[in-house]
Amino acid sequence: MKMESLVSSLPNLRIREKIRDDDTVDQLHHYVTVYMFASFAIIIGLKEYMGAPLDCWVTSQNWKHFQDHVNTYCWTHKLYRYPDKDNMSKVPYDLDPLHGGPLNATLVKESNDLGEINFYRWITVIFLVQAFMFKFPNVIWNECNEYSGTQIEKMVTMISDSSFDTTEKKNTVFASVAEFLETWLKINRKPFWFMKSRVGRQTKKILQHWMLCMGANTGNYLSTMYLVVKALFLFNVIFQFLMLTAFLDFNYWHYGIRALQIYYKTQERKDITHFPRVALCHFQARGQGTWIQCLLTINMLLEKLFVVEWFWLFVLLALTIYSLIKWLTRILRTEMSIQFIIKYLSVFNDDGTLPQDGKRTVLTFVRDYLGNDGVFLLRILALNTNDVVMSELICNVWKRYIDYHNKAAWPEPVVVKEPDPSENMGVDAMEMDPLTSNTDKDLEKVPVLLNNDEHIA
Repeated sequence: MKMESLVSSLPNLRIREKIRDDDTVDQLHHYVTVYMFASFAIIIGLKEYMGAPLDCWVTSQNWKHFQDHVNTYCWTHKLYRYPDKDNMSKVPYDLDPLHGGPLNATLVKESNDLGEINFYRWITVIFLVQAFMFKFPNVIWNECNEYSGTQIEKMVTMISDSSFDTTEKKNTVFASVAEFLETWLKINRKPFWFMKSRVGRQTKKILQHWMLCMGANTGNYLSTMYLVVKALFLFNVIFQFLMLTAFLDFNYWHYGIRALQIYYKTQERKDITHFPRVALCHFQARGQGTWIQCLLTINMLLEKLFVVEWFWLFVLLALTIYSLIKWLTRILRTEMSIQFIIKYLSVFNDDGTLPQDGKRTVLTFVRDYLGNDGVFLLRILALNTNDVVMSELICNVWKRYIDYHNKAAWPEPVVVKEPDPSENMGVDAMEMDPLTSNTDKDLEKVPVLLNNDEHIA
């Protein structure tokens, strides 16, 4: 029954989250790679603690019944490569026959060319550390996303659930999401106190253009932090190569190519240069010491895992560089944001022309209303929905943009109460100033001219 339930659950496995707030490359980092390293840690952990990672050959009859002890001793102590592959009788250093230790202890401590092998004991820990390092940038991004209050999962759920509803219900949902977006833009683009003056507003525009203003109220916070997290993913991949080079004690940068060359030249298809199968252990007990040959069976598995990891890290490195450049271009170049909005706004008019209301164009819609964070949030929503849904949503946001400026530019008319004629019976109408007697013209609606800096941008 357990096997049947396991097999039935396989189709439900997925390689990425259902609703995501980042792109596919980020999902490869903090989702696929984390699961991969966690699987590696489980495999090696089972080999270490439930299997036989090392098997030593005890030749002395006095130590035969200490076989398990010898294996444990050699696993927790240093192992050495054979100094000469052609002469297996040669050992790293000579032993003192009196106490079984090194004949020249000072030389052994100061020598760095004894061929020590130390990495295998910490492999499980290393895989777990790597899994955490690939997850950590995503933890930072989730905290920043939650701090900004985007509610991406809620919006995607509302839009998806209304896909097959009636037109009235669907319009209500899209109007609600558009209203939330407008409120979010207002809150996250409220200027600081030093940006309320004319000089401060101009300074804000310059900082926004160069993305140097990263506060939560600058309109660049979310998009800038996303680029920072992208850079952390890239730095993490580079750091993995550096860390494994120091940990494995060989140059891991070109290990994959080197391993393929070894496989091609040797018929056995195994890399004993970087992951030796046979090693020497200096076993010492009760004043007796000897060299014991040990088989590192765990290295047969580690070799294949690190080859797979090298190719995976190389692919991640290339994809992350490409993704970072792509998002830098999307966020820093206004024309890229305009093209993204035009793609969905082209269905607003029946003839396919772009909507425009006076001076309010797609350019002002992107630059002054949405800003970097607004366009970025729409891009994230587009990753979780389809073009039809995004067209309806962006058209609703455009309508709110027009309504917002119309309400700001055309205030409600002021109703002036007509004076009672009986109160002015003693006043000669001919003595009234003609400039003050034209009441109808005074009540004519005159549009209020707003400074371009007074909108939510």
